[in-house]
Amino acid sequence: MRPYQEEYLKLLKSVSESVGPDAGSMDPEKFIAAARDTVAENRRAVERGTRLLREELFPLLDDILSATDEELSDLMEFSGKLMNIRAQSDVWLHYRINLALMDYARHKNDRDMLIRELYLVAMSLYNMENMLSPNNIRLYSARMRMYFTEAASYFETEYDSITDPETKGYIHRSMGNIALSYEGTDPVRAKLKLEAVTRSIRILSDPDIRAKTPGLPWDQYLYKSHQERTTLLAFLRNGQAGPDTYAKVLESAQIVEERQLKAARERGEPLQPRWQYAYLAAMYHSGSISIHELLDGIYALSRSRPESDMSDQGMFAFVSVPAVYMEYSKFMPGGKLPEGGELRIRRMTDRMLSWLIRAPAGEDNEYLMFCVRQVLYAYREVEGGIPFSELLLDVFAARHPVSYVRMWIASRVSGRLTAWVAERRPNELVGVCGTADSEEVKARKDELVEFATKAGQFYDAGMVHFFHLENSACRGLFEEEEDLMRLHAYFGYRLLNAHRSTAAYAEVARGHHRFYNDRGGYPVDFDLSSTRLRPMIGIVTAADELASSVEETASRYRPVRTFDKVTEELISGAGNKYAPFIRELLNDADSREELRLAIDDLRREAFLDMYRRREEMAKF
Repeated sequence: MRPYQEEYLKLLKSVSESVGPDAGSMDPEKFIAAARDTVAENRRAVERGTRLLREELFPLLDDILSATDEELSDLMEFSGKLMNIRAQSDVWLHYRINLALMDYARHKNDRDMLIRELYLVAMSLYNMENMLSPNNIRLYSARMRMYFTEAASYFETEYDSITDPETKGYIHRSMGNIALSYEGTDPVRAKLKLEAVTRSIRILSDPDIRAKTPGLPWDQYLYKSHQERTTLLAFLRNGQAGPDTYAKVLESAQIVEERQLKAARERGEPLQPRWQYAYLAAMYHSGSISIHELLDGIYALSRSRPESDMSDQGMFAFVSVPAVYMEYSKFMPGGKLPEGGELRIRRMTDRMLSWLIRAPAGEDNEYLMFCVRQVLYAYREVEGGIPFSELLLDVFAARHPVSYVRMWIASRVSGRLTAWVAERRPNELVGVCGTADSEEVKARKDELVEFATKAGQFYDAGMVHFFHLENSACRGLFEEEEDLMRLHAYFGYRLLNAHRSTAAYAEVARGHHRFYNDRGGYPVDFDLSSTRLRPMIGIVTAADELASSVEETASRYRPVRTFDKVTEELISGAGNKYAPFIRELLNDADSREELRLAIDDLRREAFLDMYRRREEMAKF
């Protein structure tokens, strides 16, 4: 590889492994200093990485047809280091490089290279789609399917004329991966997914086809296809599958279980919990075991690995298993938890948080957050359990400290701004929390301040989908990434609205990037003027801007704005982008100076609060 490529990979590694210091290994002041140093180092890495790509890589991609064989070879090696099944180190850069290489292959009529690049581009899109899961938004599936299908089509047209075994391998892998482009819970798409993976299994099992290229890892391909067919368990949960689907999914689950048993005996290791769960679920859906037996089995899996196990199987046991337990508990009569279910959920959640705070950063960042999102979307608030609001804050503190600190500061600034508005412009808050007039606003000022403080704590909840973009990339964001991250407003709304401890703040999350006059910002389908929380959303929006003036909380992709710069923007944009009453508050010199000093104090308090939260999680 070229020197700039090697340097970029080193920067990428250093950034992805610096989620935050360990609260249990240092006192609060050292923790704060280390956390601030981490932010500063990451910002420098982003600046350097961006410069390397602009000066060295992007000019080459823009003129890819003139690339030499050596440059192409270096690009392929560099791209291969940017993404793998667990570590999506820089999936968007991987996509850009392989898209350019695919264009090169088309222009040069290099069939083998084209098949390889079609597969790799499609895999990039698959990993992008995973950032949106679990959600019903599918931005990349159609393109992913198009590229996998094009690569797989060579099986019907030119397979026998291909002499390179690796190219044939990419054809079979693409054929099997077409199933990845179909979301498995919708009946129509589930049927298409089943057809795609069943076709792949049939071809991979054909002895005549295997004989044409005996050196390929046929059994591994076949096993992966059976694993993919077991993912249709999500469709079986909907109760809309026919007997043929049940039979095929159960068949694959049994094959996977048998192979796992054999491998465990050979290695002298216990069964992997991921596939134990798949087999248990398949048996439940086939009627072989009851819902009580399934839930008992799933709970046992949550305790099947030692707490020191930081492997992907430990991750599944500690993070994914609580999610599937809560999903399947909805199958109980009336959706009620089984006896002792509340205690089980509490224990699994405590153990998950303890594991999460100790999980090392780096290779499994995005896969880990995929598992965490499964829990957040499946979570059930139960009596005696952890409120969803606290669970969400714990996740932010554990895996994205910068966002935690920013939201903590914004929450307190939201409270201060609300107190000022209630005292000076109480009519602006009429309607919030059911207030009927200005006098009631004044009388219930403390309640309104508390609401604003909590709303400010959760407004960026949807960023849990994009920790990878914030944590791992060491370059400026591409335009497509900026567009993608705008979905955090919708995702935050959906997460908060599903739980009683956070539902009241859901509209704040949805609207905090919408212009106050409804003529800009996002999401464009949210009419800010239609909600009684409009003034509160305006307050939290301003608080978010003010919190970003703290260097440690500002996005590493943008220049740090001073407090004075932010207040100038808030004043000039008041009435358009920002709430009009913000201008009056910030034009008052005494109020503005009070706010400046408060934010400086809040910076330290926010880090201390994060320290205490991380320390508490580690105690379980």
